[in-house]
Amino acid sequence: MRLSVVGVLSLLWIVGSSSMNSNQASLQVNCSEPQGCFGLLGKALAAAPTGSTISIGPGVFYERPLVIDKSLVLQGAGADLTKIRIVEPGSAITIRSAELVEVMIASLAIAVPFVWDERRIGTGVVWVQQSDKTQTIVMKDAEIISFSGVVINGRKGSFTIQRSRFQNISSGVAIRTRGEITVAVEDTSLSGPFLYADPLGLSRLVISSAISFITDDSPARAFISLKNNTLDFWHMGLHAVSAGDEGWSKAEFLLIGNTIDYNTVGVFLAGDTDAELRANIISNNDNGMELFLPPCSPISSYDVTAFRGKIQGRDNVFTDNKKADLCPPDYPWPPGFRK
Repeated sequence: MRLSVVGVLSLLWIVGSSSMNSNQASLQVNCSEPQGCFGLLGKALAAAPTGSTISIGPGVFYERPLVIDKSLVLQGAGADLTKIRIVEPGSAITIRSAELVEVMIASLAIAVPFVWDERRIGTGVVWVQQSDKTQTIVMKDAEIISFSGVVINGRKGSFTIQRSRFQNISSGVAIRTRGEITVAVEDTSLSGPFLYADPLGLSRLVISSAISFITDDSPARAFISLKNNTLDFWHMGLHAVSAGDEGWSKAEFLLIGNTIDYNTVGVFLAGDTDAELRANIISNNDNGMELFLPPCSPISSYDVTAFRGKIQGRDNVFTDNKKADLCPPDYPWPPGFRK
């Protein structure tokens, strides 16, 4: 069955098999207006049954903030061709459900207005999990230009980002779990506010980070894999703080083949955070890698956020970092860390 609305929204229903749902529907969304189309994706999301693939053609799609509350695939024609422009402050796409869901967002670009409003900060994608049922989110071949890129508030499940581009002011990927999740970022470029002109001075109002994991008052455990990414032009390339008493929260990082450069701090670790680094290039930062310990930070070693994790790795290159490659300099750094 084929449906059309004013010649720009067509829904082509195809029954077939899917890993998400045995009765998959395919919906085609096209924009025939050269100046762009308004509200088509919201209509498609409302019409799509669980397990659908929504294929979005080339064009500019102006939308109010969108909500995904079921399993589906949002498939563009390419980040240079399918462009989603959000016309109101807030999150471009919020994935919010209490059910077991699988969501994929692929091959499209998202732009959100830069608005300083704590209630409606411009964010590309937000995952808000409303139960402990496992959820799986995948984003690939995408572009996000916004105040914040992706915010992960999952409780149980995984979020994977592949072959994407981020340009943000506050954070690229912010992980704020209250449960146990896995996050993987691969072959992705995350560029921060120091890369481009900032006439409003927003970059001075926040401590920006390409990848951040911060916990405070909730038990959490996160496994975070970063492979073959570029993290540049931030206050902190990687910012990880597992605060609280020992055993309360825990983060485990695996970094392989990343380039982390032109940040104030390349890698910053605090609290109960373990990290394994292999074959990374950490260069041209103020500080290459910093642990939240004296003399790097004016704290007591008994502070709940003082670094108490484990560091291991090999074949990492630290070069041309202005103040220090490794801090504290007397920390027992693994022999695989070389300059």
